[in-house]
Amino acid sequence: MKGYAWLLLGAAVLLLLFPIPAYSAATPAGTSLPTPTLPQSTPTNTLPTSPSDTPLSEAVFRVLCGEEVVTLTEEDFLIRTLAMEMSPTVHEEALKAQAVAAYTYYARRRQAQAEKADPALKGADFATPNQKFPTEYTEEKLRERWGDQYEANYGKLATAVGAVKGVTITHEGKLIDACYHAISSGSTEDAETVWGADIPYLQAVASPGDRLAPTYASEVTLTTAEVKDILTKELPDLKLGDDPAAWFGTPVLSDAGTVATQPVGDAQLAGTRVRTLFGLRSAAFSTAYSDGSFTFAVKGFGHGVGMSQYGADYLARQGYSYEEILRYYYTAVDIAHPK
Repeated sequence: MKGYAWLLLGAAVLLLLFPIPAYSAATPAGTSLPTPTLPQSTPTNTLPTSPSDTPLSEAVFRVLCGEEVVTLTEEDFLIRTLAMEMSPTVHEEALKAQAVAAYTYYARRRQAQAEKADPALKGADFATPNQKFPTEYTEEKLRERWGDQYEANYGKLATAVGAVKGVTITHEGKLIDACYHAISSGSTEDAETVWGADIPYLQAVASPGDRLAPTYASEVTLTTAEVKDILTKELPDLKLGDDPAAWFGTPVLSDAGTVATQPVGDAQLAGTRVRTLFGLRSAAFSTAYSDGSFTFAVKGFGHGVGMSQYGADYLARQGYSYEEILRYYYTAVDIAHPK
């Protein structure tokens, strides 16, 4: 277990969707938080090479962007993905962790497509959920964004990608579904709570550093009329009653603070459904009614499953290596290095 040296970390948060946003870290002086503990069974850094059924020899990713299939080298794809997922100001070990998680996530999808092709992908390995990816993260656009910091920023991302080339995260010899998100509620969430599937390596773990994120807390305030309009359009059979103060009942929370189920009128909605309906940044929220308006107080940003990006940067600044970060957020996994 590593002790924490509390640091003053300057940061700005830039949050983008693919599949979760980017940020940089800040730790106020004098803060005292619980220390995350690495699993007792943490393997050593001398780990087995990638399993033979992992297609790491592929040199490109083919990405479906709208109707177009864009082919990128693995290195180019990962550098662009890092630029979209994280600020170049984060710690280099966090960048490495993100590069490995992203590579594993998309290599797994490439592998699945190779084993059983989906005609809808038109020959691509996967589709991007961010349609701006092929156009907004080119050299030209990044030069516009970073200005005179382009060379330094690009170099930092390229160095991180090069340092972990071909490294993947595996569980029982298979590539994992290496989900990640921007900021947890203070604990990551298990996959069963969010998606209804119990996945051994996607279990809840404490991530107290996330509570230091500048955008950890957010609010959405809507009028009674706006809430009613949203609910009745999406749930036409829903009965709300005449008293708006009684529309939202007491929610059932997971141990990590995610709303598992939320009573709304005469219905029981999943917290993830409420999040989508009202555009909340996560499903860890509370609801209050006052003076004709509803206020949703939200903690964290993203689905909360797997690696917290802010938490990864926080741990890196406490001395964790990228492998320790990955083994902390993904339980019971190995880090597989290419031959």
